[in-house]
Amino acid sequence: MTTNWGILATGRIAHKLADGISHSATGKLVAVGSRNQKNADVFAETWQIERSHGSYEQLLQDPEVDAIYVSTPHPQHAQWTIRALEEGKHVLCEKPMGLNHAEVMAMVHAAQANERILLEAFMYRMHPQTQKLRELIDSGEIGEVRHIHATFGFHAPYNPEGRLFASELGGGGIMDVGCYPVSMSRMIAGSEPIAVAGHGKLSAEGIDLYAAAILKFENGVSAHVATGVGQQLDNGVAIFGTKGSIRVAVPWGCPDNWQIELTKAGKKELVEGKANPVYTYEIDEINRLREAEEQQSPAMDWEDSLGNAFVLDMWRREVGVEYPQEQAATMSPQPIHGGPIQANSEVMKYQRFNGLGGDLSRLVLGCDNQPNLAHATTMFDQFFELGGNVFDTAHIYGGGRMETYLGHWLKSRGVRSDVYVIGKGAHTPLNRPEHIRPQLVLSLERLQTEHIDIYFLHRDNDEVPVDEWIDALNEVWNDSMIKSFGGSNWTLERIAAANQYANENTKEPFTAVSNQFSLAYMIDPVWAGCISAREKEYVAFLQANQLALFPWSSQARGFFTSRADSIQSEGNSQIDQRSWSQPPDPEMRRCWFSEENLERRERTKAMATRKGVDPINIALAFVLHQDFPTFPLIGPRFMWETTSSARALSIELSTAELQFLDLEFDSLD
Repeated sequence: MTTNWGILATGRIAHKLADGISHSATGKLVAVGSRNQKNADVFAETWQIERSHGSYEQLLQDPEVDAIYVSTPHPQHAQWTIRALEEGKHVLCEKPMGLNHAEVMAMVHAAQANERILLEAFMYRMHPQTQKLRELIDSGEIGEVRHIHATFGFHAPYNPEGRLFASELGGGGIMDVGCYPVSMSRMIAGSEPIAVAGHGKLSAEGIDLYAAAILKFENGVSAHVATGVGQQLDNGVAIFGTKGSIRVAVPWGCPDNWQIELTKAGKKELVEGKANPVYTYEIDEINRLREAEEQQSPAMDWEDSLGNAFVLDMWRREVGVEYPQEQAATMSPQPIHGGPIQANSEVMKYQRFNGLGGDLSRLVLGCDNQPNLAHATTMFDQFFELGGNVFDTAHIYGGGRMETYLGHWLKSRGVRSDVYVIGKGAHTPLNRPEHIRPQLVLSLERLQTEHIDIYFLHRDNDEVPVDEWIDALNEVWNDSMIKSFGGSNWTLERIAAANQYANENTKEPFTAVSNQFSLAYMIDPVWAGCISAREKEYVAFLQANQLALFPWSSQARGFFTSRADSIQSEGNSQIDQRSWSQPPDPEMRRCWFSEENLERRERTKAMATRKGVDPINIALAFVLHQDFPTFPLIGPRFMWETTSSARALSIELSTAELQFLDLEFDSLD
């Protein structure tokens, strides 16, 4: 098999890749695309390419091209990679794959959705020298690895408008070449760092001229990495173990005649070999993946690229580097893919919510834990484009950051009239009626909107009579600050009493409840003051009154995922460091582990197998199939979790299946 290549952008690195293709036995360069026809023609003439395109779009639509090499400046990697994948092309994307972890997440999601190859162009990863280095480490030649020292830096003439120094172009050493020592250290350590401590010197434009960091890994390995576009470094790698050390003098460029210095018991020896030009290996790897019908390379798979991006984010945060694309005032008005934001109502299901007289998406995106604005907007974009139109946040989330993130997104995308915003206030200890208005004023300011569509009292205070709550809510409702309201974590008795008072006094009543509700019973409150609506009496009340429920922890906070298997069998689970607020193991045991819930879980797993879905999808479908309006809140941290949740929308459960899942009888037979 031969892979026909197209090169997108014509900078210096594009010429290196073109040379690599010319030395490859599996690749053929057939097309090039540039932002203007002249540059494309010059590049095509230089490399004797058949077709030159005066736009990137024309290149992506070229039917003769199998794979695209994206060689634009860093901030354009994500857009054109995603566009190429959507056009059915395989992609080799220049490093760093994205400007931040959120962009890499979106790129990986596009590769999954379109079933195409995506490979980050760390060419050294596929080179025989690196493969031999891995072999020496894995075979225990230097014992257990304890410390890694890796650097990549150079001194370039300062040019604030050049690619290396311009903030809007993703300049600085960390992103340009610091990504190499980070990727090498992670590969050698064999895990992700649990802590990053960094230092650096910034230019007047806010990019790092030079920077260093210490990476602390869970297995005890430490790594010192350094980089810069304003300092010359030795650009080597040293690995220290319990029995010896390894030094690689030229780890990044990987010469044709390579060597590794191995030291054991005070004796040095050279491990040497010969290789083809370094860029040929990534070309041949794409071809190998095509032949094997695989999407990821073991030399640099998607989790590896995601992990690298996450560490680079942490390093930049330590140093203080934030690009214009990541800031509210200068963020793009478009999603990462570069096109207009568009909702796809074919995926989402909707239900009428009488409190607003509108059709709400059955799934509600919980905007409670987002690490930064870039990640938040990526998650919000995806949910909206899946057809989601309800976003849930609260005055206390992130000290106000979550409302601020959502507000920036609503304004930049221009979709406020297309979505419903849920807000919450009066949380403990400030859960008294007099706190509603001042908190609401601040929330509206953060959200950059004139009203909140559904406002929940975040906690109840049973020392306050229900009439005082209803009166205070009606005051802000009369002022058009909120369109409807309800109670979150309110008991059945208090909800009923509040609505009785409202109805008897011609006041607006609660039109919704936001309590915990899931297939698994919450046997112990997740947080103090939390209340479930899972008890039979509460369910009967919701059914009789057709009161809408917006349940939080609707999927029991991971109880129906494989994490619970690990906790049940081994006593602990592996927590992804990128999950930010993933519930800890003790919480899962305390809140969800009971004999009845474990039986529900086993039945869910069995039904999922029969229906060809995941257990978590069945658990969410159970909530969606109640006999009263339900709009489950989901709290995805990654795009794949949003996609997973959406699968529940297409699952049909019969009354008998619902009763079986809830242990009402022992068998479906």
